[in-house]
Amino acid sequence: MPEALFGLVEREVARRGGGQAELCVSRERVRRYDSRGGGIDSLSFSDAVSLGLRVYRDGRMGFSYGFRETGDEVVRMVEAALFCAGSSDPDAAHGLPDAGGEFPAPPLYDRAWEAVGEGEKAEFAVALERRTLSLDPRMKRVRSASLVESVGEVRFVNSAGRSGIARESKYAAWVESVAEEGSEGQTGSGYGFSRRFDALQPSSVAGEAAGKAVRMLGARGLRSGRYAAILENSASAELLEVLAPSFLASNVAKGRSVLAGLLGKTIASPVVRISDDPLDASGSGAAAFDGEGTPCRGNVLVEGGVLKGYLADAFWGRKLGTGTTGSSRRMSSKTPPAVGISNLRIDPGGKSPERMRREMGTGILITEFLGIHTADGVSGDFSVGAAGIRFEGGEEREPVRGFAVSGNVLTLLSKVVDAGSDFRWFGNVGSPSLSVSEIEVGGE
Repeated sequence: MPEALFGLVEREVARRGGGQAELCVSRERVRRYDSRGGGIDSLSFSDAVSLGLRVYRDGRMGFSYGFRETGDEVVRMVEAALFCAGSSDPDAAHGLPDAGGEFPAPPLYDRAWEAVGEGEKAEFAVALERRTLSLDPRMKRVRSASLVESVGEVRFVNSAGRSGIARESKYAAWVESVAEEGSEGQTGSGYGFSRRFDALQPSSVAGEAAGKAVRMLGARGLRSGRYAAILENSASAELLEVLAPSFLASNVAKGRSVLAGLLGKTIASPVVRISDDPLDASGSGAAAFDGEGTPCRGNVLVEGGVLKGYLADAFWGRKLGTGTTGSSRRMSSKTPPAVGISNLRIDPGGKSPERMRREMGTGILITEFLGIHTADGVSGDFSVGAAGIRFEGGEEREPVRGFAVSGNVLTLLSKVVDAGSDFRWFGNVGSPSLSVSEIEVGGE
């Protein structure tokens, strides 16, 4: 069907003065199940088709979108895209991607989803809530226990003779829980992701949610000062997420990146290796080709603490002279594709978190940052709340919260001593635990 529709696109573009075009057709089937109070609290089912069209003419680009696979819709989209192109400023960097080659084949799709009934998925969410509450008598409430199934297909075809099709299946489960003891309450969350329903581990998701809530009961304050610290893998992933926009060539070119002008320079500890890996199916951002049809590949961004490169699509790759890195992403059917991350990760090391704790001796295990998204993306500076667990002699002592941590993302990465062996994906951002020699705390 996209090929037939694209034939109409080419005829309509030619009839209106010519140009190059690219058509993308996406289909997505989403099912969501939320359990609360011992039963299904809400259900959400959606089946959507969306079309995205880019047209290039005289160094200008125009974009339009639609939601019906009909001739009338395609004609309307061509007219809208050409109008937008005619109203935009010309730039020699505009145009279809130059990169060709075979598409990789990461294992993103499993037909087993067809055999999973709606009742089975609803029961999974209910059982997830029930299991979380059963793990400890102090577990009193579950704010929500959710399962989301997403099955999608993307097809593209362009005037350069390139076309492709990719399918993927995704299952995500999470729990938001509350533990109470006396008048105190603490929250915890658990998360799981898989390409197959039967590979999800509800016991792991429930155990994580309950464990994180219970371990923070009895939390105390913390004195101001400088502490050695271990950033738990989830906290390290939050930190990496803050840095993610700075790897995008679009932000680098516009001066909106803390990494602008630092290519080839040391920006982190030699322990730190950061890459963007769209071929790892364990991360939710995996793909065979990017948002404009370029074959995906892994990109090393930081090696031995040295900044090795940025992420670029065809447009920004031409602007910076690097070429595309296969990093165009379609974030919405209503906006044109733009440069973005796929699966951004900090590579693991060989030490367990327990060993890192023993070697550090005394310090703080930072379990979460509160409001880390408020960090300044241009300077890298941050000052946010945090929570964690104090440890001494390598052993966990008591939970601590109500304190703030401040500093700079790159400065903190330069103080990394070890990367743990406990790497984990949190959606499309992943990290192991990181031990840092020093972090500044504002507390009592």
